[in-house]
Amino acid sequence: MAMVSEGQAGEATNQWSDEELKEKVGQLFIVGFDGHVTNEDIKTLITIHRVGTIILFQRNVSDAAQLIQLTASLQKIAKDSGHAQSLFIAIDQENGLVARVNPPIATELPGSMALGATNDPSNAFTVAECTAKILKAYGISMNYAPVADINSEPKNPVIGVRSFSDDPETVGTFVSAQVEGLQQNGILSCVKHFPGHGDTAVDSHHGLPVITKSKEELEACELVPFWRAVKAGVDAIMTAHISLPQLNSNSNVATNQLPASLSPDAIRILRQEMNYDGLIVSDCLEMDGVRATYGTEKGAVMALKAGTDCVMVCHTMNAQVGAIEAVIAAVKSGEISREVIESSVNRVIRLKTKYASTSVSTADSNSNVQMLNEESSKVASEVYAKSTTVVRTEPGYISIPRNSMKVLLLFASEAHLGGGAVDSGEDRAARSPLLTSYIETLKPYCESIINIQFNEEYLLGPGHKDIIHFAEADMIILATRNATLSPYQKAMGRFLGKSLIPNKKFITIATCDPYDFLEDRDVIKNYIAIYEPTVSAFRAAVEVIFGVRPARGLLPVSLPSARHTTHPFEETVEDRVRRWLI
Repeated sequence: MAMVSEGQAGEATNQWSDEELKEKVGQLFIVGFDGHVTNEDIKTLITIHRVGTIILFQRNVSDAAQLIQLTASLQKIAKDSGHAQSLFIAIDQENGLVARVNPPIATELPGSMALGATNDPSNAFTVAECTAKILKAYGISMNYAPVADINSEPKNPVIGVRSFSDDPETVGTFVSAQVEGLQQNGILSCVKHFPGHGDTAVDSHHGLPVITKSKEELEACELVPFWRAVKAGVDAIMTAHISLPQLNSNSNVATNQLPASLSPDAIRILRQEMNYDGLIVSDCLEMDGVRATYGTEKGAVMALKAGTDCVMVCHTMNAQVGAIEAVIAAVKSGEISREVIESSVNRVIRLKTKYASTSVSTADSNSNVQMLNEESSKVASEVYAKSTTVVRTEPGYISIPRNSMKVLLLFASEAHLGGGAVDSGEDRAARSPLLTSYIETLKPYCESIINIQFNEEYLLGPGHKDIIHFAEADMIILATRNATLSPYQKAMGRFLGKSLIPNKKFITIATCDPYDFLEDRDVIKNYIAIYEPTVSAFRAAVEVIFGVRPARGLLPVSLPSARHTTHPFEETVEDRVRRWLI
C-alpha cells in the first residue's frame, strides 16, 4: 500500500498511481462510525479508503477503559495497514451543553457562556487546559472547539450558550484563551463555525441559514473572533453551512446562495485577508445545509474545490464511500486540481507531525485519567461558582438559612434541547435523569422537597391534582430550559410571578439560555442564570440561594432587541396554564 509523506505529497502530479491518489484523498476525509468497538465499516474506511481522521461521538463512548482501548485500536488498524502518519482522532468537547465524553469518564466542565459569565479569560484557558489533558490521556488529538460564533440572535436554535457572549470582542478574547489552552497542551484546536453562525434562527442541521449582512457588517461583528483566533495561532478552523449572499462575488443566483463551506469567496477571506495557512475543515456534509441542497458527494467535491482542506462525513458508510469516490473521480477528471490536493495533504501532515500520536499507553492512561479528573473537578467547582449569575433579586431571597424551607421544584420535562448539535441523545441533559439529580442537590438545604415535572399536556391533564403542593411550599423554584422556544414554560413562569401570594418565595433558574425571562422584570423578580443544564451548574445556583457561596457571575449577553418578539403562541398557552391553576 502506498504511503504519503510530506515530500511525496509535492511530487509531480503525473506520477500519482491510483493507490497514491487514494492515499492522498483519504487523508482529507473525517469520518465517524457506530459502536464502542471498531466495526467492519471503520476498518474498511481506514484500510481500503485510507481515511486519515476519525471523529468520535457519545455513541462511541461507554467507559474510560473502553475509550482508551478504542482509540488505541483505531491507531493500530492504521499502522498495521501502512498509514505513514497516525490518525487524527477528533471530538466535539466544547464542554457545557456539548460534550461527548461525560462523567464519570471525564469531569463535567463549564461550557462557553458559563465561562463568559465569569468575565475572566483565564478561566477559559484553565478549562481548556483541563480538557486537553483529559482528551490526550484518552488518545484524542483534535477538538472541534471552541465555538467562535457570536450569539447575536437570542432565538438561535443551534448556538445559544455554546457561544461565550453576544459581544464580538468578548467572544474573541475567550476564544483566543481556549485555543491557547488546548494547543499548548497538545490538542489541535479547531475553531468553529466560520464565518459565524450566531445571527440566524435556522439550524443548519435541518436547513440552510441565510445571513444577509454586508462584508463591512461581518467584519465589525462575526469575523472578529476568527481574526483573534488566527492571531492566537489557531491551527484549524471549521466552516459553516450558512449562506452569506453578499460575500459571494458571482451574481449567479445558485452560486450566490452557496454555503460558506462550499464558497471560494468565504475561504478567500481566511487565506488572503487573514493570511491564515492552517487547516480548514468543513462541518459535516450530511447536515441538511448541504445534503438537502447539493448532496453529500457533490458537496465534498465543491468544498475541496473551494479551498477547504478536509471534509467531514460523520454517519453513513454509503455517503462516506460515495464522497471519497466522487473526489477521486473529480481529481482524475481535472475538476479538482492535484495542486489543491497536494497543498491540503501537506497541511494535514504538518499538523499530524505536531499533534497526532500513537504513544498512549493503556496502563498509564487508566491511572492518569483518574488523577486528571480529580484535578479538573476542583477547577470546575471554582469556575461554576464564578459563573452563577443572579440577574435580579428582591431583598431576602439569597442566603436563605438551611432546612428552613419546604421547597417545590417545578421542572420542565420537554424543554427544547438546543439544536441539532445536541439532539438525538447526544447532550448530557438529554441522557441524564436531571430531575433526580436536581432533587438530590437540593435535599441537604431543605426541610422537605416536592417536585413536579410538567409539560403542556400535563398542565392540560392531571396537573390540577397537584395544586395542593403550591399551598404547602414555602419556596417555589422553577427550572426552565430555553423557555423562549417552549412557550408553555414561559407562560408558567409569568403566571406564577403574577399569582403567588406575598409570603411565598419564587425563584426562577434559567438552566440554559439566559433569555428565558430576561425581559420579564414585571413578574419574574428573582432570576438566576446558570447557562447549562448540568448538575454542576445547578449545584452552584443552589449554593448561591442558600448562602454557601456568593454569586459572582456577570450576564454575558444584553437584552434582546426589539426585533426579537415574544413567541406568538405565548398568550394561548398562558391561558391554558391559567385554566389548569384555577
